[in-house]
Parts: sequence; structure tokens; C-alpha cells
Amino acid sequence: MKPTDEARAPYGTWQSPVSAELVANGGIDLEHLTVDGDTAYWREQRPDEGGRGVVVRRSDADGERDDGAGDDDLEEVTPEDDNVRTLVHEYGGADFEVRDGVVFYVRYDDQRVYRQSVSEDGGPEPITPEPATERGLRYADFEAGGDGFLYCVRENHDAASEETDGDADEPVSTLVRLAADGSEEPQVVAAGHDFYAAPRLSPDGTALAWLTWDHPGLPWDGTELHLADVTEDGYLENERIVMGGSDESVSVCQPEWRADGALHAVSDRTGWWNLYRRDGDEWVPYREEAAEYGVPQWLLGFSTYGFLADGRVAAIVTRDGERSLELLEQDGSREVVDLPYDTYAPRLVTDDAGESVLVPAGGPTEPTGIVRWSPEDSSRDVLRRETADEGDDAYLSRPEHVTYETRDGADAHAFVYPPTNPDAEPPEGEKPPLLVFVHGGPTSTTQPGFDPAIQYFTSRGFAVADVNYRGSTGYGRAYREALYDEWGHVDVTDCIDAARHLAGEGRVDPDRIAVRGGSAGGFVVLSALAFHDAFAAGTSYYGVADLERLAELTHKFESRYLDQLVGPYPEAEETYRERSALHHADEIDAPVLLLQGEDDPVVPLSQAESMAGALADSDVPHELAVFEDEEHGFRRAESRKRAYELELAFYGEVFGFEPAEFETLPSLEVSADAAE
Repeated sequence: MKPTDEARAPYGTWQSPVSAELVANGGIDLEHLTVDGDTAYWREQRPDEGGRGVVVRRSDADGERDDGAGDDDLEEVTPEDDNVRTLVHEYGGADFEVRDGVVFYVRYDDQRVYRQSVSEDGGPEPITPEPATERGLRYADFEAGGDGFLYCVRENHDAASEETDGDADEPVSTLVRLAADGSEEPQVVAAGHDFYAAPRLSPDGTALAWLTWDHPGLPWDGTELHLADVTEDGYLENERIVMGGSDESVSVCQPEWRADGALHAVSDRTGWWNLYRRDGDEWVPYREEAAEYGVPQWLLGFSTYGFLADGRVAAIVTRDGERSLELLEQDGSREVVDLPYDTYAPRLVTDDAGESVLVPAGGPTEPTGIVRWSPEDSSRDVLRRETADEGDDAYLSRPEHVTYETRDGADAHAFVYPPTNPDAEPPEGEKPPLLVFVHGGPTSTTQPGFDPAIQYFTSRGFAVADVNYRGSTGYGRAYREALYDEWGHVDVTDCIDAARHLAGEGRVDPDRIAVRGGSAGGFVVLSALAFHDAFAAGTSYYGVADLERLAELTHKFESRYLDQLVGPYPEAEETYRERSALHHADEIDAPVLLLQGEDDPVVPLSQAESMAGALADSDVPHELAVFEDEEHGFRRAESRKRAYELELAFYGEVFGFEPAEFETLPSLEVSADAAE
């Protein structure tokens, strides 16, 4: 029976089982993944435990199943009062390593490395010394050798601390060698570059490969792949650069050794991150093609390929912005693996025998899970899912990959999610409100994976456009570099053009379009509102408001990032001011919601506070919500829940509708009239 107008529910007011509490509490984040023999180990970040990081393991002997069941078979390796998380580069990654049943991990509270035996009694023991200042010595990206040593990256903040009379201008990064039993002080084995990553030992332990890069570049701009011989006492000699270099802008990443001693790496020397193997002094591509076998190394420890016993390489490959799992032969032929997943996280590993592939995989209606897949018989086992019960997928929206023309004639891309709810029917003729999602980075990407934030809104009657603006990865180096010198211009207009494209096709209400994003995405939000009139509202999660302050105060890893995106500072000071929404708050005529972590080291609280002050001075309706004990990205369940609810209440207030859970949502003092 066709519903009457009285039975129809306006978009945005739909009752949804995808509650903010369910989204915030019901999922974990599956992060660094590795294997030791036939046992898989990974790090879980648990919002319901205050964002605590835990190392968990599950053995191959636990049996095959594809339903994600069997959590009772999981074993927590690290103590319940430990939070596993490194702060190297602030974003971290590669927080732990396992060798022969011994786990080496970084404890968040002090950033020291601890040794924990899986089978023996006794608690963890530190193997690195106490720093002179709080979290002054940070470690990450470990490689365990068979001689009782580990190699890893160390970031020394004591060297730049006034408390220690450090005379360095910034934290000092090196490669160090650690005694696995903590019997020796850490020894520096490579120094002199601004950044180090990915130490990887050859199978016979006689050679070490690693990556370096220097200011003002970032690892996706240009890196050097070093190779050195390992002496009997664990030091390095005969160091040389074997790929990349200061004379060429080539991004090299993910060095790995095949069992026969062939060194591999991913390089974008052709304009695309392709996979290469070293043959003598030459680098031979598996396939030179317009496809990405790498990702931007925002975190340490990313991996998109692994070696199989039969000589093939299992690889995550991105074509036209979408990922697949493929098997590569040495002659360049490939096979796309037929698995029911839409996206794969760049944490692929193979087991020690090379008989199975382990990779986090999922899709828009299937939460990411760690999948163990056998190329021999195609058997599949889901070891752990980020969300144990994703609910009825009838309420989950499935995206369409849309390529649209921008105002200057280029192509840009977005995943478009329609409003989806089997229990709701909108009034005839009504178009849904649109939320334009803007990812961070900006050198990052969005994928069609299970995103609770998207489903929270689409199940209530919003359409979502998740934009891969120019500057995003997954479409080649030229697309990525199209944002250089244009940050705050090209990314902003690409997001506006995505909204106008959908409105022009009659798919959304042109008068009810909002933009929301975090970090660099928050910068787009504020810039779009300050310099354009395309959006009726904007939500900025820890967004950049003042480029000058960002250049002066941000952490080492990104301290020269803006040289590429805006221009060298202070030479380009005028450009920094021109593109900062903080100095143009009086031009904003749409309501703004600011959500900010109190302890954010990347985009400090002062940015949000300054922006709120400028909005108040200009009589712009706004709300600032500060989240205690949160940094860059909200890790606590209670923070995520409050943020979702604040955002929903904000859109209801601005667009003039009452969400189904109106009575329980936080109250806001934002006038709907301000959006008119």
C-alpha cells in the first residue's frame, strides 16, 4: 500500500537502528598486523576501553571459518593495564614486533619498548632506558634478527628539549639497534637524515635495507632506499643508496626481501607506485602500469604485498581509486582474486611458509575483518572483525563511484551513498539533504569500506558524497600533485563541484547541503565557508583555521608539509593569511560546528579556540565542543558518541527538522535562520 503523506517521514528524521552509541561502542580498530610462524598478531584499538591499544593473537590451528566467530580463541598478549601505541611521527604505526613467541611493543605512557613472552610466566620487561623527559625517546617499526638484536626507528625528543639542554632544532630520528634482552644501551647504526623508516633484514641476516627522507619532502614526495652490510656484531658498513635519491623526485616505499634474497620495493618512478625487484644492480618491474601498488606512508608499517611459496606475489592494487587483491607472476601476468570484498587495508602479510595471505578486508555493508585466505584451495577464515554484529544490512547504504567534471575541466572522484532505510518513506517530491565528506591528509584517500559515520547519517535520510578531490592518492602521482601550491583552492572547489554535480542531477536538495571533515578535511570545511557560498553549514573536526600557526607549531613530520601545499614560510606569509579562514571569518554566513580534542598535538586546541573567537566577533552562529583527553582523532567511545550526536543535532537545527531521537540529543544554540 502506498503510504499517505502523514505516514511519510522527512529526510533526516528517519528512525535508525544505527545509533551513535552502537557506532561508538560496537567497533574496534584493527591496526598493525604481523605473523610469527602460523600465528597472527595484530593491534586492536578499543574505543570502549578509552582507545587503549592491545596486542591480540590467534593461531592458524584454531580452525577455518568464514563467519568471524570464535572470539574465544583470541588471546590478549599485552597486560590489561598497558596501552600499546607509539608516537613516532605522532601518527605512529608498527607499534610492535613478534619473534619466536616473544612480543616487543611500545607502551604509550612512557614510549619505552617492552619484552613479553607469550608462553612463559612473568610480566613485560623494559628493554630501553627511561627517557630524560616524558616520552622523550620513542621507538617504532621493528625488525627482529636471529642474533638477539632488533633494528628500529628512534625519535629522540630529549635532543631538542630545554629540560635536557638539548641543542637540536627538532627531534632527532635515527636507526638504532636494540639488545632483545635489554642488556645493552640502544646503539645508533644510521644517522644524518631527517626521517627513517622500514628497516628490513635480508633472510640470511647479512644485509639491511631501510628508507630515509629529508625536509621539506614527505615520504610520498621523495625517499631514498639504503642498503648496507651487517657486520658480525650487528653494525652496518658499506652503506649505499640503491633506489631514489636527492637528484630525482621518486617515492620509494615498502622494501621487503623475498626468501631467495631478492630485494623488492614499490616506486613511483613512472608516475604510479609500481612493484619492482632488484636483479643485480637493476630494478625490474613486475608490471609498469597506471595502477598503484603503494599508499602514502602516513603510518609506519603499511604493507601492500607479500610473497607466496609458489613464487607469486600477493598484492593490493588500486585502479581508478578502488582496491583489489591480485596475484602477480614474475613474468608480469596477474590474476584478480575473487573475494567478496570491496576494499583492502594496506596491512597485507603472508605467513612464514608463504601458504596463506592475511589482510584486513571489508566493504560498505561488511565491517573490516582480518581475512586469512589460502591461494591453494581458496579457503577463507575471518579471524576478527572490527564490528562483531553489523546489524541488518538493509539499513546500510551501498555507494556508487562517480567521476565528475570540475569547473576547470579536470576530473575528480567521489563515492556517493544514497539515503537507505527500509522502514522509511520520504514525502513525495522531497530531495534528501547532502553531506559532503572530506577526508584528511590531504594526501590520503577514501575507500568504499564500512564507515559507521556514513551509515549513521544515510540510515537517517541523508545522502553522502565521500570525495577524493585532487590531491588524493589512488589515481597516480600527477593527480596527487595537482594540489601542490593549491591547497585551499583545488580541494575546496572539487568538493563544491561534487555537490553541484549531484544537485544538478536532481539527486539532492540544493538548499540543504553541508560539508564536514577532519584535520585537512576540516581546513576544507572552513575554507569553503569563508570563501564560497555553496554550503548551508559546516562541521570541522580538529580542522586547520590558521595556516601560519600550523606552520609554526605543528610536529616534525608535517613541519614542512605546507612548503609543498602552499609555499615556503615565511616567504609566502601573505598567501598563508589569504587562505586561512581565521582571517576571513566575517565572510562566513553559514553556521559552523567545531569539534576539537583538548590534547591535539597536530592541530592544537588553540586553532579551534581562535576560530570560535573570530566567529563570535563576526556574529556567525557556531558551537565549539572540546573533548577532554582526546588528541588528533577521537579514540574514546564516549567522545565518538557525543560527536555524532552533536553533529546530527546541528544539522537538524540548521535544516529545520527534528531527528527521531531529538529528545535525547545535546542541545545547541545555533539558529536555523542563519542558514537562510
